[in-house]
Amino acid sequence: MRRYPGTSGDADFRRGRRELARHRPDTAVRSLRSAVEACPATRPGRLSRDLYWLALALLRLDRPGLAIRSLASAQKLRPRSVARSAYIRRVNDYGMRRQPRPDLDDFYAFYSVQACVYLGRKPAGRFDTNAEKDMVTRLIGDAWRSLSCSGALEGLAASKKLELFKSHRIAFPIGLARPDRGRILEADFRSGSLLEGDQRCRCGSGLPFMRCCGRTAAPRERFCE
Repeated sequence: MRRYPGTSGDADFRRGRRELARHRPDTAVRSLRSAVEACPATRPGRLSRDLYWLALALLRLDRPGLAIRSLASAQKLRPRSVARSAYIRRVNDYGMRRQPRPDLDDFYAFYSVQACVYLGRKPAGRFDTNAEKDMVTRLIGDAWRSLSCSGALEGLAASKKLELFKSHRIAFPIGLARPDRGRILEADFRSGSLLEGDQRCRCGSGLPFMRCCGRTAAPRERFCE
């Protein structure tokens, strides 16, 4: 493995690898995060390497959402790498962690979209209590059962399902909410057109937009709970 001597980030990387080999993923994550933060932008190969090993440590800690986010960044920096292979194996058409069944892939995408809508309206961007989280989860679950039983998802591609998920409105409590923000539309300014889910991502990774820069993020990726 190529090393870059004289950098604190490289020492953090080696320390993180050692901690991971000793089955201490919690301390490994701290060292590997430091390695990522210390890595200069002029060394994308090294940053991809650090992010890949950070993802492995996060997976050991059973934090798949954050691990997928690290892998997503790593594979963009080095498309022909072990990080790309690991990412493709683990993500579904939404760019989220692959579930045992396609219907669970759909559910978790729907849950993430709706939970992020709710948390995005909260000043602190997080659930204040477990009871509040349980209440929101029940509301999303009820909405999902209604949507999935309606037959509206039958025969739709993942990109069309995601459009439906984003347009679906749930009557969340609004006591602590702030006003809705406008929907962000992803566009390819060179062609002057909106980006569709199955189009190649504009970053040049070679992956569909929905599995790369347009991937659906889990709530814990966007907000601190």
